[in-house]
Amino acid sequence: MKTLIKNIEAVVSGRLIKTDLAFENGIFCSPEGNGKEIDGTNLIAIPGFIDTHIHGIGGFGTEDGTAEAILGMSSALAKAGVTSFFPTIYTDTMERITMDEKAIVSAAGKEKGATIAGIHIEGPFISPNRIGAQNPLGRLDPDEKAFSIMLEAGNGMIKAMTAAPELKGIERIAELCQENRIVMLMGHTDATYEEAMHGMDIGIRHTTHLFNAMSGFSHRKPGVVGCALMHDQMSVEIIGDGKHVNKDIVKFVIETKGAENTVIITDSLRPTMQDEGLLTANGVEVEMGDGLWVTKGRPELIQGSSLTMHKAFVNLVRWGIPIETASLVTSTTPARRYALNDRGEILPGKRADLVVMNRNLGIEFTIINGEIICGTAN
Repeated sequence: MKTLIKNIEAVVSGRLIKTDLAFENGIFCSPEGNGKEIDGTNLIAIPGFIDTHIHGIGGFGTEDGTAEAILGMSSALAKAGVTSFFPTIYTDTMERITMDEKAIVSAAGKEKGATIAGIHIEGPFISPNRIGAQNPLGRLDPDEKAFSIMLEAGNGMIKAMTAAPELKGIERIAELCQENRIVMLMGHTDATYEEAMHGMDIGIRHTTHLFNAMSGFSHRKPGVVGCALMHDQMSVEIIGDGKHVNKDIVKFVIETKGAENTVIITDSLRPTMQDEGLLTANGVEVEMGDGLWVTKGRPELIQGSSLTMHKAFVNLVRWGIPIETASLVTSTTPARRYALNDRGEILPGKRADLVVMNRNLGIEFTIINGEIICGTAN
């Protein structure tokens, strides 16, 4: 049965307009004709958020290594307006990486919330000097056999892989990623500007959480950050919490790179939105410190983000980014960057994935594949 949302403001083709929306059988369609009607007066609709870099939420994480945990993430994410996501696997032993991959593969198709749209493996071919919160015991130099093991365990679901372009032998991994339609990202890297340029030349043209865990920018040593900012071939992902990266720099990146080359992510950890119980992230007990998850009792040791995509969207708007642009970098651009061609826009023929908000940008309800998953609609 067709559903119509009447008299709503919606971001359509990059513009916020007053319109009617309709979907049937999970697909956006023409609003002409009859159907179940929802009053959209004083509401705003944007394409559902797509988070392509997230480790956990709601007390569930990829490190749990179970399908139940991934499905728990799916349900929690829908409450934050996320309609598609890439469960992101930490660098760890090959046994742990493949266990986590198999859990994601097992969960795919059973979601009751956000759709599992792919797998992001953050490593393991990363710099020993930029490990961050990853497990150093799992770090590897580029290895075709290890890649093949991960590829098999991922069962065609790997969409993204973070790597350091300065590592010897990375060219073969880049070639294999292209053959398997996996987007490579420069991240956890100590590459020089010249090494980053080489990475770009071999096809590594996206970046993992820009500025964080990578060689920075200076006037004599532009580093990975300089390569990413200065070259049109490069796109970037950036954490939108204003903590990992200053809010004015986030705005600068969106304005400089353009919304079409900027992907907002959360890099959220397991305890984000967790209501009760022990708070852990990748096996480490954590606590909240200035909006970030830090090691319990060691506030100087940052473990990662407590961000949701909804909060990131609200942050952008409050920082002065237009709603239309905020919608692009939280949904449309990630869909395009990873060739998720059936979603990320409110257009006939696309998946009916929506976040519907009130004037204060609070979520009223989330629609995933034409189904109202969270909230109520009258």
